[in-house]
Amino acid sequence: MNKLSLIIIDDEQPARNLLKEMLSGIFWIEVLGEADHVDSAFEEIMNKKPDVILLDIHLQEQNGFDLVEKLIQHEVKVKVIFISAFENYAIQAIRASAFDYLLKPVKKQELIQSLEILSKQVKSFSLEDRFSQLIYQLSDRKKIKFRNRNGFIMIHPDEIIFCRADSNYTILQFDDGRSYTVSMNFGAVEEVLPELCFSRINRSLIINLHYLSEVDRKSMTCKVSHGTTHLLPISRKYLQTLEIGCNRHFSIKDKRHWPG
Repeated sequence: MNKLSLIIIDDEQPARNLLKEMLSGIFWIEVLGEADHVDSAFEEIMNKKPDVILLDIHLQEQNGFDLVEKLIQHEVKVKVIFISAFENYAIQAIRASAFDYLLKPVKKQELIQSLEILSKQVKSFSLEDRFSQLIYQLSDRKKIKFRNRNGFIMIHPDEIIFCRADSNYTILQFDDGRSYTVSMNFGAVEEVLPELCFSRINRSLIINLHYLSEVDRKSMTCKVSHGTTHLLPISRKYLQTLEIGCNRHFSIKDKRHWPG
């Protein structure tokens, strides 16, 4: 068993004490410290460099996601186990990704089991990889509101293969062969699409990376496929953006969902 060092972050002292009591006497776990809000937690992490943090969602006027974003900005690599009394939609997303999420009151067996799993892969993935998975899960499952002449429609992002600019409107191409024109300009549509799922390939086209099957640098084209294959032009300006988007997208999604 690899030894793990950790910091406990919770705004309630009794909760921190309970976690420390659960972990006491376990030879391969070392509790380096504790904190009760984002700023003190960040300082503790930067100074003591733990392998893992046990992180409550609600931290006084901020939350655990604020801390995670701050750590990512400073390129800090640490594993995260969220601990909270609240079960909501985000929990399902976290469980579907590589994070773990334990509900209060925490059971000792569940906590130790989670730490045992982390101890076997402590150097496998960065915090940015883990948090990106969470972002993907949250963004990928929500429907998006698009304005039309009569009001708006709600569309799941996975239904869209690509988007094409059409003057002050945008044409959405769906996975079932249909197309639909929305009363939003191309820039407005780009803003509401999940960044990890979609990538612009030229001034007037955005593709869903889930359906991307081929990129040809010689002809500067790509193929997006779902039943019908669409051959679309790529501009050199957006080629690197597309490649970066592919690296992020396909490192996050389960390989079972890769196109083709």
